[in-house]
Amino acid sequence: MAPMDQVQRIPVTEAFIDIYDPAICLNRCVNKPCTYFCPTQVYQWWDNQIAIDQERCVECGASVMGCPYGNIDWRYPPGGTGVVIKHG
Repeated sequence: MAPMDQVQRIPVTEAFIDIYDPAICLNRCVNKPCTYFCPTQVYQWWDNQIAIDQERCVECGASVMGCPYGNIDWRYPPGGTGVVIKHG
């Protein structure tokens, strides 16, 4: 069974991932490490804008650790929502 088959998501109704200052991403961040630090590709670049697909997030925090500018505002989703990992 593939690892992502073990992940179930409970719908989140409010944003829990945001960018503090999109201009920093566009003008200062050359390599866009959030796009490769994040194992589930939550962050994508389209037409010089960053797009966030929080439904893909597995709540590992890797993108926050990889952002050289500390520009990602990431919080755990509200209780009772987000990722549920099935064991067994």
